[in-house]
Amino acid sequence: MRKALLVGLMSLVLVGGWSTIPASGSAPQGTVPTWTEDVAPLMAINCMGCHRPGEVSPMSLLTYEDVVPWARSIRMVVRERIMPPWHADPQYGHFANERRLTEAEIGTLVDWVEAGTPRGSGTFAPPTFPTGWALDSELGPPDYVFELEEDFVVPAAGPDIIHHVMTSTTHEEDIWIRAIEARGNSRVVHHINVDAYWPDGTWDGLALAVPGRQPDLFPDGSAHRLPVGSEFRVEMHYHPNGEEQVDRTKVGIWLARAPIEYEIRGSLVTDQSFEIPPYEPNYESIAETEFDEEVELLLMTPHMHYRGKDMRFQAIHADGREETLLFVPQYNMYWQIAYVLADPTRLGKGSKLRVTSHFDNSENNPWNPNPSLKVIWGMDSRDEMMEGWIHYRRKLAEPVVPAYDGDITTDSGAG
Repeated sequence: MRKALLVGLMSLVLVGGWSTIPASGSAPQGTVPTWTEDVAPLMAINCMGCHRPGEVSPMSLLTYEDVVPWARSIRMVVRERIMPPWHADPQYGHFANERRLTEAEIGTLVDWVEAGTPRGSGTFAPPTFPTGWALDSELGPPDYVFELEEDFVVPAAGPDIIHHVMTSTTHEEDIWIRAIEARGNSRVVHHINVDAYWPDGTWDGLALAVPGRQPDLFPDGSAHRLPVGSEFRVEMHYHPNGEEQVDRTKVGIWLARAPIEYEIRGSLVTDQSFEIPPYEPNYESIAETEFDEEVELLLMTPHMHYRGKDMRFQAIHADGREETLLFVPQYNMYWQIAYVLADPTRLGKGSKLRVTSHFDNSENNPWNPNPSLKVIWGMDSRDEMMEGWIHYRRKLAEPVVPAYDGDITTDSGAG
């Protein structure tokens, strides 16, 4: 049974297309690429998911007429690997959601622009994208939808706004969450956290919504557990953008149906004690966490603000061996990607995960709000954060077969 309930949650900024059209890698050698045959299928996979009405990107790239005025800019951003947004150093890690164009694909786009953007024969119809939940096409409608009770108005200007919502659940059995997707007004949402607080005081990070992060769809046989008596805590961080905006954030939850072998936990590795001096171009901040049992790391999401420069995730194995799992050498606050490991990384008992980041508080940083200030940890985007968000999983002693006889209900504290 599916039921819509009232509670506040987060925002989604979609990265990448949801097209079923296969992209051509490149035009045959010696031929000129055309829009209909070569470029449009390639952009359907890599560009149109974001570059369409209602999504985060500032222009639509669905049609030939949309794209041609931007042709030179497209040539530049693909040559420089600015787009599609993917900031992981290719020397480290293998990722299931990698969005790096091949050299052949870049060549196709560049050659098409330099040939004068020929349309080609035939026609191209843009793919059909979900109008609601992005995961609808794969999972069907969510089992539960939580939504703000009222519109939240974000003024045109002023300081950042942090809006918290806490709500109790009243389900009568533990439930297992297979996927979470949150949607809100991406024009003003800086980030939103969705957390669970268990009756024993345990905290579990269920979902994080930031620009560039995909919905959370967990591996087969793996799920988050939500024990009876848990509470949801939702933190919405709004950043005024010059125009009054209205947000009515909602989140969809899909429950696991197949047997579960792994329990997923969300956590973060963070340093909140840093003090970045004025005009400092390369301030270093380090944090680490130790695992008291064997786990498998699933994904990593770097999170900093305007002065964020780079972030490195390293496994410090129990035998002392160090391994770089992810390095983002040019952090971009506007595209905060969740890097999903193609194969989960085993971290034995006693292993540590170390996160090292650098900040540029100098005048040479074009995004720096004010290099003359000492910068400390803070919620406002003009402050700073040093957070390495992670999902990891632990193997259960015995598989769990979910069975749901009732609904998730809440004592709504939304506002």
